[in-house]
Amino acid sequence: MKLTHKLCGAVLLAAVGVAVAVPGITKADAEADKQFAGDMDIQFTANDADKTDSSRPDLTDSDGSADTEIISGTITRPLRPVIFGIQDVTPLSFGKQAIVTDGNDRVFWAKNYEEPNGVMANNVAIKDVRNTLDHGYTLTAKITSPLTTMVKDGAKEVEQNLAGATLYYRNIGVKTNVAEAIALPGSAVKEYATVEEGTETVFVDNKKPNPGDSVYEKGQGQSYIHFGKLNATGEFASTKSVRLTIGKEKSIFEGDYKGVVTWVMAEAK
Repeated sequence: MKLTHKLCGAVLLAAVGVAVAVPGITKADAEADKQFAGDMDIQFTANDADKTDSSRPDLTDSDGSADTEIISGTITRPLRPVIFGIQDVTPLSFGKQAIVTDGNDRVFWAKNYEEPNGVMANNVAIKDVRNTLDHGYTLTAKITSPLTTMVKDGAKEVEQNLAGATLYYRNIGVKTNVAEAIALPGSAVKEYATVEEGTETVFVDNKKPNPGDSVYEKGQGQSYIHFGKLNATGEFASTKSVRLTIGKEKSIFEGDYKGVVTWVMAEAK
Protein backbone atom coordinates (compact mmCIF):
# COMPACT_ATOMS: atom_id res chain seq x y z
CA MET A 1 0.00 0.00 0.00
CA LYS A 2 2.83 2.38 0.78
CA LEU A 3 4.46 1.56 -2.56
CA THR A 4 1.27 2.41 -4.35
CA HIS A 5 1.08 5.78 -2.63
CA LYS A 6 4.70 6.51 -3.51
CA LEU A 7 4.14 5.75 -7.20
CA CYS A 8 1.04 7.88 -7.36
CA GLY A 9 2.93 10.68 -5.69
CA ALA A 10 5.75 10.44 -8.26
CA VAL A 11 3.31 10.61 -11.15
CA LEU A 12 1.63 13.64 -9.61
CA LEU A 13 4.93 15.44 -9.12
CA ALA A 14 5.88 14.74 -12.74
CA ALA A 15 2.57 16.18 -13.93
CA VAL A 16 3.08 19.29 -11.82
CA GLY A 17 6.59 19.68 -13.23
CA VAL A 18 5.26 19.67 -16.80
CA ALA A 19 2.60 22.23 -15.93
CA VAL A 20 5.21 24.62 -14.55
CA ALA A 21 7.45 24.30 -17.63
CA VAL A 22 4.73 25.39 -20.17
CA PRO A 23 4.23 29.22 -20.17
CA GLY A 24 0.70 30.55 -19.88
CA ILE A 25 -1.10 32.33 -22.86
CA THR A 26 -1.89 35.92 -21.86
CA LYS A 27 -4.88 37.99 -22.94
CA ALA A 28 -2.57 40.32 -24.92
CA ASP A 29 -1.17 37.38 -26.89
CA ALA A 30 -4.64 36.22 -27.71
CA GLU A 31 -5.62 39.65 -29.06
CA ALA A 32 -2.42 39.90 -31.10
CA ASP A 33 -3.22 36.62 -32.78
CA LYS A 34 -6.38 38.21 -34.19
CA GLN A 35 -4.38 40.82 -36.15
CA PHE A 36 -1.85 40.74 -38.99
CA ALA A 37 -0.11 43.71 -40.67
CA GLY A 38 -0.15 43.08 -44.41
CA ASP A 39 2.29 45.06 -46.56
CA MET A 40 1.34 46.97 -49.74
CA ASP A 41 3.26 48.99 -52.33
CA ILE A 42 2.90 50.92 -55.59
CA GLN A 43 5.45 52.65 -57.82
CA PHE A 44 4.82 55.91 -59.70
CA THR A 45 6.80 57.19 -62.67
CA ALA A 46 6.67 60.38 -64.70
CA ASN A 47 3.87 60.58 -67.27
CA ASP A 48 5.72 60.47 -70.59
CA ALA A 49 2.61 61.83 -72.35
CA ASP A 50 3.32 65.23 -70.78
CA LYS A 51 6.40 65.48 -72.99
CA THR A 52 4.40 65.17 -76.23
CA ASP A 53 0.74 65.98 -75.47
CA SER A 54 -0.42 69.10 -77.35
CA SER A 55 -4.16 68.68 -76.76
CA ARG A 56 -6.24 71.15 -74.78
CA PRO A 57 -7.64 70.10 -71.37
CA ASP A 58 -11.34 69.41 -71.06
CA LEU A 59 -13.05 72.01 -68.90
CA THR A 60 -16.37 71.10 -67.28
CA ASP A 61 -18.99 72.83 -65.17
CA SER A 62 -20.02 71.56 -61.73
CA ASP A 63 -22.71 69.40 -63.35
CA GLY A 64 -20.18 67.74 -65.66
CA SER A 65 -21.23 69.53 -68.84
CA ALA A 66 -18.67 71.30 -71.07
CA ASP A 67 -17.58 74.71 -69.83
CA THR A 68 -18.22 77.24 -72.61
CA GLU A 69 -17.27 80.43 -70.78
CA ILE A 70 -13.89 80.74 -72.49
CA ILE A 71 -14.05 78.18 -75.33
CA SER A 72 -17.05 77.51 -77.56
CA GLY A 73 -16.97 74.94 -80.33
CA THR A 74 -13.76 73.24 -81.43
CA ILE A 75 -10.34 74.91 -81.18
CA THR A 76 -7.55 73.12 -83.06
CA ARG A 77 -4.71 75.49 -82.12
CA PRO A 78 -2.20 73.13 -80.46
CA LEU A 79 -0.60 73.59 -77.09
CA ARG A 80 3.16 73.36 -76.59
CA PRO A 81 4.02 70.20 -74.58
CA VAL A 82 5.74 71.18 -71.31
CA ILE A 83 6.32 69.89 -67.80
CA PHE A 84 6.50 73.40 -66.40
CA GLY A 85 5.87 76.52 -68.44
CA ILE A 86 3.65 78.35 -70.90
CA GLN A 87 1.76 76.24 -73.42
CA ASP A 88 0.12 78.96 -75.48
CA VAL A 89 -0.73 82.65 -75.70
CA THR A 90 -3.53 83.74 -78.01
CA PRO A 91 -2.44 86.37 -80.55
CA LEU A 92 -4.04 89.75 -79.92
CA SER A 93 -5.90 91.09 -82.94
CA PHE A 94 -7.37 94.60 -82.83
CA GLY A 95 -8.71 94.39 -86.39
CA LYS A 96 -8.76 97.01 -89.14
CA GLN A 97 -9.24 100.53 -87.81
CA ALA A 98 -9.50 103.97 -89.40
CA ILE A 99 -6.81 106.50 -88.49
CA VAL A 100 -8.27 109.16 -86.20
CA THR A 101 -6.42 112.30 -85.13
CA ASP A 102 -8.74 114.27 -82.91
CA GLY A 103 -6.52 115.21 -80.00
CA ASN A 104 -7.50 112.17 -77.89
CA ASP A 105 -5.77 108.91 -77.06
CA ARG A 106 -6.72 106.16 -79.49
CA VAL A 107 -8.31 103.12 -77.78
CA PHE A 108 -8.95 99.72 -79.37
CA TRP A 109 -10.23 96.39 -77.97
CA ALA A 110 -8.84 92.97 -78.89
CA LYS A 111 -11.18 90.57 -80.65
CA ASN A 112 -11.75 86.99 -79.55
CA TYR A 113 -9.53 84.31 -81.07
CA GLU A 114 -11.56 82.61 -83.80
CA GLU A 115 -11.29 79.50 -85.96
CA PRO A 116 -13.76 78.11 -88.53
CA ASN A 117 -15.42 75.85 -85.92
CA GLY A 118 -14.77 77.62 -82.64
CA VAL A 119 -14.15 80.81 -80.72
CA MET A 120 -12.01 81.41 -77.63
CA ALA A 121 -11.52 84.30 -75.21
CA ASN A 122 -7.96 85.59 -75.19
CA ASN A 123 -5.87 83.69 -72.67
CA VAL A 124 -2.52 82.34 -71.57
CA ALA A 125 -2.32 78.56 -71.07
CA ILE A 126 0.15 77.38 -68.42
CA LYS A 127 1.09 74.00 -66.94
CA ASP A 128 2.86 72.65 -63.86
CA VAL A 129 3.28 68.90 -63.40
CA ARG A 130 6.71 69.04 -61.78
CA ASN A 131 7.80 66.37 -59.30
CA THR A 132 8.40 68.92 -56.56
CA LEU A 133 7.16 69.80 -53.09
CA ASP A 134 6.83 73.50 -53.91
CA HIS A 135 4.57 74.44 -56.84
CA GLY A 136 4.96 78.17 -56.39
CA TYR A 137 5.53 80.31 -59.49
CA THR A 138 4.94 83.69 -61.11
CA LEU A 139 3.66 84.74 -64.54
CA THR A 140 4.74 88.08 -65.97
CA ALA A 141 4.47 89.95 -69.28
CA LYS A 142 6.00 92.95 -71.03
CA ILE A 143 6.01 94.46 -74.53
CA THR A 144 9.33 93.43 -76.06
CA SER A 145 8.64 94.76 -79.55
CA PRO A 146 6.27 97.72 -80.07
CA LEU A 147 3.72 97.65 -82.88
CA THR A 148 5.77 98.39 -86.00
CA THR A 149 5.16 98.85 -89.73
CA MET A 150 7.08 99.98 -92.82
CA VAL A 151 6.07 103.31 -94.38
CA LYS A 152 6.97 104.23 -97.94
CA ASP A 153 8.92 107.45 -98.30
CA GLY A 154 9.49 107.94 -102.02
CA ALA A 155 11.59 105.06 -103.25
CA LYS A 156 12.48 103.79 -99.82
CA GLU A 157 10.69 102.31 -96.82
CA VAL A 158 11.08 103.65 -93.31
CA GLU A 159 10.27 101.75 -90.13
CA GLN A 160 7.70 103.40 -87.89
CA ASN A 161 6.46 102.09 -84.55
CA LEU A 162 3.95 102.87 -81.84
CA ALA A 163 6.43 103.02 -78.98
CA GLY A 164 4.74 104.00 -75.74
CA ALA A 165 1.47 102.23 -76.51
CA THR A 166 0.13 100.18 -73.59
CA LEU A 167 -2.02 97.09 -73.09
CA TYR A 168 -4.59 96.97 -70.31
CA TYR A 169 -5.92 93.53 -69.28
CA ARG A 170 -9.00 93.23 -67.09
CA ASN A 171 -11.67 90.70 -66.09
CA ILE A 172 -8.81 88.28 -65.47
CA GLY A 173 -9.81 84.82 -64.28
CA VAL A 174 -8.50 81.27 -64.09
CA LYS A 175 -9.86 77.95 -65.36
CA THR A 176 -8.17 74.67 -64.50
CA ASN A 177 -8.56 70.92 -65.01
CA VAL A 178 -7.57 69.72 -61.52
CA ALA A 179 -9.22 69.45 -58.11
CA GLU A 180 -9.65 72.69 -56.18
CA ALA A 181 -7.33 71.53 -53.38
CA ILE A 182 -4.28 71.58 -55.70
CA ALA A 183 -5.49 74.07 -58.34
CA LEU A 184 -4.09 77.54 -58.94
CA PRO A 185 -6.15 79.70 -56.54
CA GLY A 186 -8.02 82.69 -57.91
CA SER A 187 -6.42 84.83 -55.19
CA ALA A 188 -3.03 84.34 -56.88
CA VAL A 189 -4.27 85.94 -60.12
CA LYS A 190 -4.40 89.72 -60.54
CA GLU A 191 -7.80 91.22 -61.38
CA TYR A 192 -6.28 93.64 -63.89
CA ALA A 193 -2.85 94.63 -65.19
CA THR A 194 -1.18 97.16 -67.51
CA VAL A 195 1.63 95.95 -69.78
CA GLU A 196 4.28 98.32 -71.10
CA GLU A 197 7.70 98.20 -72.73
CA GLY A 198 10.72 97.44 -70.62
CA THR A 199 8.89 96.58 -67.38
CA GLU A 200 7.61 93.16 -66.37
CA THR A 201 4.05 93.15 -65.08
CA VAL A 202 2.90 90.38 -62.73
CA PHE A 203 -0.29 88.51 -63.65
CA VAL A 204 0.11 85.47 -61.38
CA ASP A 205 1.86 85.46 -58.02
CA ASN A 206 1.43 81.92 -56.74
CA LYS A 207 3.56 81.60 -53.63
CA LYS A 208 3.22 79.71 -50.36
CA PRO A 209 1.71 81.97 -47.68
CA ASN A 210 4.27 80.87 -45.10
CA PRO A 211 7.82 81.04 -46.54
CA GLY A 212 8.97 78.53 -43.94
CA ASP A 213 6.74 75.77 -45.30
CA SER A 214 8.50 73.13 -47.40
CA VAL A 215 5.32 71.93 -49.12
CA TYR A 216 3.03 74.03 -51.31
CA GLU A 217 0.70 72.03 -53.55
CA LYS A 218 -1.48 74.72 -55.18
CA GLY A 219 -0.96 75.59 -58.83
CA GLN A 220 -0.70 72.11 -60.32
CA GLY A 221 -2.11 70.89 -63.63
CA GLN A 222 -3.12 72.96 -66.65
CA SER A 223 -4.64 76.40 -66.24
CA TYR A 224 -6.06 79.07 -68.50
CA ILE A 225 -5.43 82.65 -67.39
CA HIS A 226 -8.28 84.20 -69.36
CA PHE A 227 -9.42 87.73 -70.05
CA GLY A 228 -13.20 88.03 -69.83
CA LYS A 229 -15.81 85.42 -70.72
CA LEU A 230 -17.57 84.66 -73.99
CA ASN A 231 -21.00 84.68 -72.37
CA ALA A 232 -20.47 87.91 -70.39
CA THR A 233 -21.90 91.21 -71.56
CA GLY A 234 -20.95 94.88 -71.42
CA GLU A 235 -17.70 95.75 -69.67
CA PHE A 236 -17.20 92.13 -68.59
CA ALA A 237 -17.28 90.62 -72.09
CA SER A 238 -14.17 88.98 -73.49
CA THR A 239 -14.21 91.52 -76.34
CA LYS A 240 -13.90 94.30 -73.74
CA SER A 241 -11.08 92.79 -71.71
CA VAL A 242 -7.82 93.63 -73.53
CA ARG A 243 -7.39 97.29 -74.45
CA LEU A 244 -4.70 98.88 -76.61
CA THR A 245 -4.07 102.57 -75.96
CA ILE A 246 -2.02 104.70 -78.37
CA GLY A 247 -1.18 108.15 -77.07
CA LYS A 248 -2.61 111.21 -78.79
CA GLU A 249 0.91 112.50 -79.41
CA LYS A 250 1.83 109.47 -81.53
CA SER A 251 1.53 109.55 -85.35
CA ILE A 252 -0.23 106.59 -86.94
CA PHE A 253 0.44 105.64 -90.56
CA GLU A 254 -1.39 103.32 -92.91
CA GLY A 255 0.05 99.83 -92.66
CA ASP A 256 -0.01 96.42 -91.04
CA TYR A 257 1.51 96.85 -87.58
CA LYS A 258 3.08 93.88 -85.77
CA GLY A 259 4.35 93.70 -82.20
CA VAL A 260 5.35 91.21 -79.52
CA VAL A 261 4.32 90.67 -75.90
CA THR A 262 6.67 88.29 -74.09
CA TRP A 263 5.28 86.18 -71.24
CA VAL A 264 7.52 84.50 -68.67
CA MET A 265 6.61 81.78 -66.15
CA ALA A 266 9.22 81.36 -63.42
CA GLU A 267 9.63 79.32 -60.25
CA ALA A 268 8.84 81.33 -57.14
CA LYS A 269 11.85 82.56 -55.22
